[in-house]
Amino acid sequence: MIELAKLETDLLKNLSDADPATILQNKELIESLEITKKTSTEIQRQQIIAKDTEIKINILREVYRRVAAEGAMLYFLLITLCIVDHMYQYSLESFVTFFFKAIEKTQLFDEEEPRVLALREMIRMTIYQWVSRGLFEKHKQIFLSMVVFRIMQKKIIEVDYTSQQMNFLLRCPIKTDVMNPLKDWLPDLAWYSIQRLIEIEGFELFAQNVEKEAPNRFRDWYNELTPETEKLPLDWKRLEQQFFQKLLVIRCLRPDRITTALDMFIRKTLPNGDNYVDCDSTSSFFMVLSQSYADSTPTTPIFFILSPGANPVKDVEGLARKNGIDPNKYLHQVALGQG
Repeated sequence: MIELAKLETDLLKNLSDADPATILQNKELIESLEITKKTSTEIQRQQIIAKDTEIKINILREVYRRVAAEGAMLYFLLITLCIVDHMYQYSLESFVTFFFKAIEKTQLFDEEEPRVLALREMIRMTIYQWVSRGLFEKHKQIFLSMVVFRIMQKKIIEVDYTSQQMNFLLRCPIKTDVMNPLKDWLPDLAWYSIQRLIEIEGFELFAQNVEKEAPNRFRDWYNELTPETEKLPLDWKRLEQQFFQKLLVIRCLRPDRITTALDMFIRKTLPNGDNYVDCDSTSSFFMVLSQSYADSTPTTPIFFILSPGANPVKDVEGLARKNGIDPNKYLHQVALGQG
C-alpha cells in the first residue's frame, strides 16, 4: 500500500509538471503511467492473497494459543520458586531457549490438534526436567505439585475438586472444640483435622464413621505401612476413584504418607505422570551431566552446587575426554589463573 501511494504521488507530480500541449508525446509520463497501472494490478492481487493469508494466520494463532498459554503458565510458576529458596532465579532468556528446544524436539503431524497436544506435553516435560535438575531433592515435588495443580485449575486435565478441598489439602486446618474419643490409637491432631474435614461437602459423616460405625476397621487402615494403597473402610472405598479426595483423608489421618500419596496422585492424573515423578531417578550423574552439557552453550556455563561428599570432577573429566578435550590442560590453566 505504501508503494502504491508513492507511485500515485509520483504520477500526479509528473502530470502536474507535464506540458498540456505535448502530454500525448511525453514518453516518460506514458511509461510511468503503464508502470503504475501494472504495479497497482499486482498489488491488488497480492492484497487478496494477503487477506487470505491473514485469515489462515489468525485461525492458526487461535489453534496454537494453548501452547503459548502452557509456556506462560510454566514461566510464571518457575519464577515464583524464589519464594521457596532465594537461590532459584530464572531468566526469561533461558526459559525461551528451552521453550524453543522443546518445539524443535516435538514430532511433526499433518493435523493441528495432535501437534498442539504433543507440543504442550514436550514443553511441559522439557521445562520441568530443566528446572528440576537445579532444585534440591526436597523441593522437586513442590514444583511438580505446583504444575499439576495449575493444570487442574486451567482444566487442561479433568479432576473433580473444589477450591475448599484444595485449601484443606494445602493447609489442613484444625478444630479443637471436640474431644478425641479415640485416643488409644488416633492422635489428637488427626482428630482435630477430621473436625474441619467434615465441614467439607461430601465428608459430613466421616467423623461419625470413624468414631462409632467402624473404628476398628479405620484403626487397621491407619496402622497400614502404606495406607495410601489400601481401600478405606465402608463406603469411603469409593475414594479410590476420586483420589484427590482420598488425599484429604490421608492428610488428616496419616500426614507422614502425604508425599507418597501425592506422587501416586500425580502418576494417575498427569499424562505420562511416571516420567515426571521418576524424572532422572534412573539416570546416573554422568548421564544427567551429558544431557546438561548438550543443553549448554559457550555463553551459558554449568554451575555445580556441591553438597558434602559430592565430587563431580571425575565425571567432568570423563565428559571432556568423550568430547575430545584434554581436561588436564584446562585444569592446569585454571590452577595458574589463566582459565
